Amino acid sequence: MLLKILGFLLTLVVVFVLVAVAVGYFFLSAPKYRGPVSDHFDGKQFINPGGAKANGFPELLKWVTNRHPGTWEETKDAAYGPRPPERVGPGELRVTFVNHSTFLIQFDGVNILTDPIYEQRVSPFQFIGPKRTRPPGIRFEDLPKIDLLLLSHNHWDHLEIGTVRRIFERDHPRIVTPLGVGQFLERSGVPGAKDLDWEQTFKFTDSLAVVSVRAQHFSGRGIGDRDATLWCGYVLKSPHGAVYFAGDSGYGPFFKETGAKHGPFRLAIIPIGAYKPEWFMSPIHCSPKEAVQIHRDVRSRQSVACHFGTFPLADDGYEDPITDLNAALRAHQIPEDQFWVLKEGEGRVVK
Repeated sequence: MLLKILGFLLTLVVVFVLVAVAVGYFFLSAPKYRGPVSDHFDGKQFINPGGAKANGFPELLKWVTNRHPGTWEETKDAAYGPRPPERVGPGELRVTFVNHSTFLIQFDGVNILTDPIYEQRVSPFQFIGPKRTRPPGIRFEDLPKIDLLLLSHNHWDHLEIGTVRRIFERDHPRIVTPLGVGQFLERSGVPGAKDLDWEQTFKFTDSLAVVSVRAQHFSGRGIGDRDATLWCGYVLKSPHGAVYFAGDSGYGPFFKETGAKHGPFRLAIIPIGAYKPEWFMSPIHCSPKEAVQIHRDVRSRQSVACHFGTFPLADDGYEDPITDLNAALRAHQIPEDQFWVLKEGEGRVVK
């Protein structure tokens, strides 16, 4: 009798796993890009030139079974920041930190939003997965009309489709994505995205162009679409200067190439979080020390930190990225006011 019960339970577990895999494969996975082979696309999957790639299941298992996560405290009643201005004038540049990698960039009269997320979790389900530790810094209804939406890749903490739909339905912005991501948006009821390969340009206005630039990362929303779409950073080019949004990336020599080709930058938005343990995270996430090197590589006059402070995604605690960033700035004798760490909801004018 006991053997029958154990057999029945084992069967239930197997069925549950198979159903979960099927759901992950068919319903969560994004459409796969199809196009010509290049130095970063082998015909089926995108790759990082040079061979860097995200660690696999054995390394993941080693990490999750030996974790030493830092301290995070949930702050549910954090005050919202003030409503940003509706526009800035020609030649003016203002940046507002909303949360994580979501920034409002107001540049030359255009309102640009990066990787927006307003949901409680970065997960396909709202009952499990990394949960936000504080509200977004700006109320959704306080966001000005968004003209241009930049999505760096399709991970859940950078492409939250519920937030994208809300922005699309409210403002109908032009959306720029890496190769293949537009198909997912189309399937999700958000048509018209402009897909770009690395170093391709989209001219948004006569005076503002968007260039997709290289990053070192990976992609996927489910089990069956690993690296099936591209990841990137973006450069905004204007007669009044250039702005760089690095997206999500590990460190590599390509940052110097980006700086040489598209810099110097009036403003660079550079990730500093989700870097511990470095043996596991370094292929896909830069550390604060590497973020300072990126600041130097891309020749940024003013940088601002992103990808920290909202979702516990790795073993670094809430304060670790800021502490390590300031230490790296001191080591390189760079004034802290050249690399801002904004509070959620804080906006500043960039000279």
